[in-house]
Amino acid sequence: MGYAGWWLGSKLGRKNPLVITMSIGYACNLRCRHCSIDAMLRANPGIKTALTYDEVVADLRERHAQGARIAYFEGGETTMWRDGDRDLGDLIDAAHDIGYFNVGYTTNGTTGKIFTNSDVISVSLDGPRDVHDAVRGEGVYDKLMGTLAGLEYDGSVYANMVLQKGNLDRIRETADIVRENPRLAGIVFNFITPPPYEILPTHEEKVAAIAEIRGLKAEGYPILNSKKGLELLAEEDWEGRCPKFMSAFTMPDGTRRNGCPSEGTESCRHCGFDAVREYYLISMGAPSTIMEMFPVFARSKD
Repeated sequence: MGYAGWWLGSKLGRKNPLVITMSIGYACNLRCRHCSIDAMLRANPGIKTALTYDEVVADLRERHAQGARIAYFEGGETTMWRDGDRDLGDLIDAAHDIGYFNVGYTTNGTTGKIFTNSDVISVSLDGPRDVHDAVRGEGVYDKLMGTLAGLEYDGSVYANMVLQKGNLDRIRETADIVRENPRLAGIVFNFITPPPYEILPTHEEKVAAIAEIRGLKAEGYPILNSKKGLELLAEEDWEGRCPKFMSAFTMPDGTRRNGCPSEGTESCRHCGFDAVREYYLISMGAPSTIMEMFPVFARSKD
């Protein structure tokens, strides 16, 4: 009923965010080949690199008062965040206490820390061992799989695969890994949003990859992209269609905005984020997308 109220309000002109994404800190234990954070930090010495606990909670309260009901924490590597004796688990508890329906975070799964008080966890998976390690570093795949194997958790864990030149031919193999892993609820596919541009797939490569993914979904693989979302994923320039009002972002330096931090940039014109398509469809009231997204991305595990 809370989500229905938000949607009805949006149709009546109350353009408030539904999802708040908080990049709580830039610290990370990996140096992935497609990540631009390290280069950004070198180019901006002295930039604030992490939010404090009080800053996060204040932002969560403000956005909740505006109507946000889903909160996601991102990094850097989220599980490395600390503020004194507080860690990510305290932020998750705070979000629940404030009243968020669904609270989740992303992780590379290699720090030995997993916070099971969240409703959903996203783990990065770029392909089978050789591909994943080529992107993220030697031994990273085995660390991730070891984390999943020992995980005691009653929420949903899903894999996030960033499609780029170098793993486009390993989609089915990666989907097999997910389907065969009892700890994983499914997989979401996104395309790399540049920079870097040299690993950005061509439009034709994107169309072919989506056709393969749609085929896997039809076969019963646990593909979490909605059917309609996949139809839109190859279309890059969403600057005019992106429902910016749905999503609020806060960055480690304290920058806050509705819509994507890449809005108005060249990166925006090559958007590869599936969430943009799903938000658009939800804002349009697409019932099939809403039903496909709800079990993992909107429901509380409690």
